[in-house]
Amino acid sequence: MRQILLLLIVFVLLLSCSRESKEPLWEPQSHLNSKVYNGGLFPVWIELREPVKDLDIVSWRTGNSRVAKRTQSVDANTNLIKADTIFLYWDTPPKPTIAITQTDSAKFDTTYYYRDTIFAIVDGLESFPIVIEVKNILPRIKSISIDGLERPGDSILTITAHPGYRQKISIRLEKPFNNTFHPIVAMPEIMNGIRLIEPESTDSLWVYEWTPTEIIADSTSLQIKDSGGHGERLYKIRLIVYTESGSVWAASENELVKYSYTGTEVARISNGFNSISAIAVNSNDGKLYVTDQSNNTFAIYNTYGKQLYKNNMIFRRPTGVAVNVEGRYVWVADETGMRRFTLDGDSLRMPQAPSDDANAINPADSTYGYGTIRGLAVDQFGKDFVWFAIPQIDTIGYINDLALKYLPNKWNRPSMVSLDPATGMAWIADSSRIVAIDTSGKILASIKGFDFVSSISAGKNSVWVTDIEKGRVYRFIGPFTGNAQDTTLTIINGMTVEYKFLSPASVSALAKNGDAWVVAKEAGQIIRLDSLGHIMTSTTGLKLPYLSATLQIAE
Repeated sequence: MRQILLLLIVFVLLLSCSRESKEPLWEPQSHLNSKVYNGGLFPVWIELREPVKDLDIVSWRTGNSRVAKRTQSVDANTNLIKADTIFLYWDTPPKPTIAITQTDSAKFDTTYYYRDTIFAIVDGLESFPIVIEVKNILPRIKSISIDGLERPGDSILTITAHPGYRQKISIRLEKPFNNTFHPIVAMPEIMNGIRLIEPESTDSLWVYEWTPTEIIADSTSLQIKDSGGHGERLYKIRLIVYTESGSVWAASENELVKYSYTGTEVARISNGFNSISAIAVNSNDGKLYVTDQSNNTFAIYNTYGKQLYKNNMIFRRPTGVAVNVEGRYVWVADETGMRRFTLDGDSLRMPQAPSDDANAINPADSTYGYGTIRGLAVDQFGKDFVWFAIPQIDTIGYINDLALKYLPNKWNRPSMVSLDPATGMAWIADSSRIVAIDTSGKILASIKGFDFVSSISAGKNSVWVTDIEKGRVYRFIGPFTGNAQDTTLTIINGMTVEYKFLSPASVSALAKNGDAWVVAKEAGQIIRLDSLGHIMTSTTGLKLPYLSATLQIAE
């Protein structure tokens, strides 16, 4: 009896101890058997001996690491959690463990180890530890800036430049360098001649200067290496060096993309457009002028797509824009009329006095009524002269030295004007025909047979035409002198491009060599044709594009 009583006492004591302090039955695991962190995400998980319903009873002690995400494995039958996984990363090292070893009687080697210990805590009880050696802590790229145009670092990085132009490239990392894990930025070898400039004010910024000497369109890699040689980060780079002549901007309702002469995408602007209504390019410096009708905005961008100026206070539903390079004038049309602004640096010079309102032209009058001004055309390198169309009242007009003149009553919903600087003729897109006139209104050429003319572009005594209904593109070559034959031409008198386009909405000619860019709206294609109508390049990248503007070079 006495022996039985002693056994019962021992059993009760053991039971009491086991309840107060369970042994840790969980051990974190990782598929990375080396337990070495070399960058990226490091997964660690536990498999629970007893599945649980509430995740709150499972937590982690993660040392110097940070948790990027956390996932669970759930039993399909019981809907209970049977495993928990965390994905860790380090952006600062743990405190070092120092190991000193004697190599001979007089020399000692000192080794620094950076180790972190991770525990799982289940129902208040701590698991066995997992020890991870941290060898590679490399900050990510936060942004890359090309001549002041900042791009995010979490996408494919694009570097664009022009041959012979000195380009400043800034790479900003997420945080300053760490003395222990010092990153080394290695620019692509293809960027010959690039040199590092001293970081500006902080060691998280690397600044380079590059003057490319050849045309490049290539994909390559930018590398961030750990100074200790334990790891690296690679970033994909789109490297583009191109000439401006013949490049084109194409627009959809809410986005703009620029393509080089060879069809490579070199810039993209997506910053809150709602309904882009008109675009124009300054061929002296490549700057882009954009009106957004719904947002009541006018904006200026540099050749790489960096916004230089924006105004949403003075325009009401702007519908047109044209630029005069030599006079540094910009014409902007909206529902109140049309105004000429002088460029002041990268912005518009605002009127300073009531007399400045002489620059404002209101085409509405008692004779011809009122309508929305569209299709502005100006000789970029000529005098202060701009043509315009008012479809609602079947009117074409122009302003010369701020004097307004109408050429009405012979049109059928004219949609745009294209000026040929070589001849001074203004080509009018007039529903199912195109017409060339001079400033007196004399018809110098008339071409019929289209279903509906969506766009025209003239230069060097020729004119390109798109017929959006037929899906056809044409080119007509002069001279056009106004004789009886010129005023009775049809589409059979021109060159018809053999390729049939899907909704050709816009054409923009390169006057220098007779090439043209065509925007096929429904296909989302931007296509360059040579002067004979052969397809030289075709590219995509915009949803339902409908506008284009080619950069011309003065000769």
